[in-house]
Amino acid sequence: MPESKLLFINYRLLLINMKNTKLPSLNALRVFDVAARSGSFKQASQELGVTQSAVTRQIQTLEEQLEVRLFQRDNRVHSLTPVGLELAPQIEQIFEQLERTIERTRNLSDNTTTQLTVAISSERLRFWLASKLSDFHSLYPHIQLSFSRCNEYFINESAAEMASAIQHQSWDIAIGYGKITDKHIQSIALKKTQLTPVSAIQTNESPFHLPWLINPDNPDHQAMLKTYSQELASTRIIHCNDVQMSLDLSSAEQAIALIDNSLMTPGLSNLKVYNDFTQPCKYPLSVYYRKRQRQPVALVAFIKWLQLIIG
Repeated sequence: MPESKLLFINYRLLLINMKNTKLPSLNALRVFDVAARSGSFKQASQELGVTQSAVTRQIQTLEEQLEVRLFQRDNRVHSLTPVGLELAPQIEQIFEQLERTIERTRNLSDNTTTQLTVAISSERLRFWLASKLSDFHSLYPHIQLSFSRCNEYFINESAAEMASAIQHQSWDIAIGYGKITDKHIQSIALKKTQLTPVSAIQTNESPFHLPWLINPDNPDHQAMLKTYSQELASTRIIHCNDVQMSLDLSSAEQAIALIDNSLMTPGLSNLKVYNDFTQPCKYPLSVYYRKRQRQPVALVAFIKWLQLIIG
């Protein structure tokens, strides 16, 4: 038989092109494998625990589906045809690999864990994520999370560092804001957020009568300053690049802190919130991870959970 015909049969069996081909049954392929190795339908029936006529029917069905003859029948002698001789060792390898895969699966312990390293800013972990983690662990007890501190905004050097850490697998996923141009990094937007002025002191004064705590590296803080440049012309500006420090200084300095509204959890319910001066953040809160043809199951599960809890 021409080599092209043999390649065509293998092509069909390996599912490379199933557009116009019906997949042979796994049972029929298994019967063929046993019959080819034993050299006898009778011996194959004994090994499989079925009747010889059942073996014959399965082989006939397989030959009809493939449109080729796999065995020569001469009374009780069943010898492989050239096509059968070509096909038999490949089918044997497929079933051996399948058996090894199943055996490895059986040997997996129920306590087997998958590690996932999450890069997140300290304020986002403290005010947003930490209180929700028990829910994740109850849903996915075999995914073990570890955490690494990163900036809230991925811009310029910070963006390059994040991309490098993910590509070199120091981090599996990063949570924050930014516009990443690295072709190896993929992102999913979780939520559009807003920047809101808050104060640790309860006062009826205008927020512009109090000092403002500003992170000079945060583009949303700078946008807020620009928006209210006239109102803030005579206001004292205090530089602070940490949210928790800003909240502490808001009380000590009787000042205004700027908080991403996604961080406004019940733990910050004591703050006075100036909703009239809220401004949209430039970038949505997003997750960033390495671009792959197929993502790890644990990473997909964590992202889906984040999408669920973000509301």
